Amino acid sequence: MIRINSLHLCDVGIIFAQSNLLSNKNPTMKRLFIAASLILSSHFIFAQVDKGQWLVGGNASFESGKFGDLDASKYTSFTFSPNAGYFFINNLAGGLRMSLESTKFKSDENASSSFLFAPFVRYYILPSSNKVNVFGDASYGFGSMKDGDSESFNQFAIAAGPAVFLSPNTALEFTLQYASAGGDAYGGNDRMNRFGFNVGFQVHLGNASK
Repeated sequence: MIRINSLHLCDVGIIFAQSNLLSNKNPTMKRLFIAASLILSSHFIFAQVDKGQWLVGGNASFESGKFGDLDASKYTSFTFSPNAGYFFINNLAGGLRMSLESTKFKSDENASSSFLFAPFVRYYILPSSNKVNVFGDASYGFGSMKDGDSESFNQFAIAAGPAVFLSPNTALEFTLQYASAGGDAYGGNDRMNRFGFNVGFQVHLGNASK
């Protein structure tokens, strides 16, 4: 639900009071002034991360690196992670994320692929009316990697960064992420730890609860 407090109503009143100072002989300029002022101040009256809303979107990342000092261990990797979640309380959402990854090692002609299903929780730190918010995200899930044979693995990840709301319902996100994966696909007791940078896009749907 859209929330408007007394301060926001006062801001709207100031806009219309200022518009009345414009000459009545130029009604077009008056209408343009009101429209532009409302657009600039609209972020004050929209609830983006409140209880009852849905979160649908995803992120993508590209990574290049190597294991150890061997040139043959160089690799490139591309990951796409769509997600869907629900705000159970204000600023806190939970849901499910699916990650699809393709990795190519310099020493191997064929690329390996993997998929992962991971429940996640996400918390937005700042009030819902902010155009720029900051959030933390944590997930843990299980998946399968295929490089000839299919082998299982598990992964936990944490990420944090800003969400820039391009409109009351859409946000562009930039996050730094740490992920640790292990299991049969990584040699049993060994774990692969990675740091990365992600760019994502989220759509906030539905009406917020009171």
